Amino acid sequence: MDRNIFQCIDINSKYCPCLLAETNQCVVCSHLKGDGTCNCNWAGVCILYEKHWQYKKQPQSDEIIKTRKEEEVNFVIKEQISENTYRLEMQVSDEFAEQLTSIGSFVFLRRPNDPHFFSFPVNIMKVENNTIQVVIETIGPKSLRIIADNNCKIVVRGPYWNGVLGQPWIDNLTYGKIILVAGGIGQAPGLPLAVNLMNKDKNNQVLTILAPGKVGSIFIAEELHQLGALVHVVPSLRKVGMPTLKKWINQEKPDLIVSAGPDSQHYGIITAMQEAGVNIPMVATNNATMCCGEGICGSCLKKVQGNKEIRLCKQQTDFYNIMVD
Repeated sequence: MDRNIFQCIDINSKYCPCLLAETNQCVVCSHLKGDGTCNCNWAGVCILYEKHWQYKKQPQSDEIIKTRKEEEVNFVIKEQISENTYRLEMQVSDEFAEQLTSIGSFVFLRRPNDPHFFSFPVNIMKVENNTIQVVIETIGPKSLRIIADNNCKIVVRGPYWNGVLGQPWIDNLTYGKIILVAGGIGQAPGLPLAVNLMNKDKNNQVLTILAPGKVGSIFIAEELHQLGALVHVVPSLRKVGMPTLKKWINQEKPDLIVSAGPDSQHYGIITAMQEAGVNIPMVATNNATMCCGEGICGSCLKKVQGNKEIRLCKQQTDFYNIMVD
């Protein structure tokens, strides 16, 4: 994988061309950004052609630009992990659930009667048939609304897929040794990453370092054990986890590091790798602020190497490329 490629996660999906293409702000097609020449990093589809072809087929249709759908469903609190952290379970349509099995899947949640701007993004932790599980921290007005007043209804919008940066490293790894570091709420997206790596190739070996973080609890250890991953629990990533990681890097010679947690954790892991004198790929959970998920609002814009800005709700890159604010 070229670490300088900023590919759109929606390309080749039914959500492309998207609203950005409609407004001539496409992140891939140079023509749909106002350039006179084609310079699109060909990915097997011409977005310009697809946009014009859809208009030709359905010039009066409101469905030309396919946006994500919302489903109003019941949910239950499967587990109260800690004082402010809950594992929720809900049933969605079969088609919706199937689309949430991809790496980095996430959805937006809100209460049915709340305005759309109450929606907030949550990583998918588990999908079984048409049942999905997520973990939320009720630490702000949006998330607190979900469980207030014994509410049992929720609106789920999706699917979205850019919850993890560096996805091609996972897609292409076989016979690999992976160290997964997951802290706090980052355990939720960390579990499906381990599942994907081990289900994709039974020869992949996953070693995990887990820390309770601000959540104050380890809640994926048993499921990782059942997968066959090596689980190592530490009381603190900063004090114990990072020294352990540096030791493992030298001893185990991993092919990939996966960081599921806050950006401060990602930076700490990069520092640990530098101190260990290695330069290996890293997959990292995407912690960008997101409001719409479609690249329209601009809340997820980040500066990257090469004096560019990318929309982190839609564009894949290596975490290494993101400039420190």
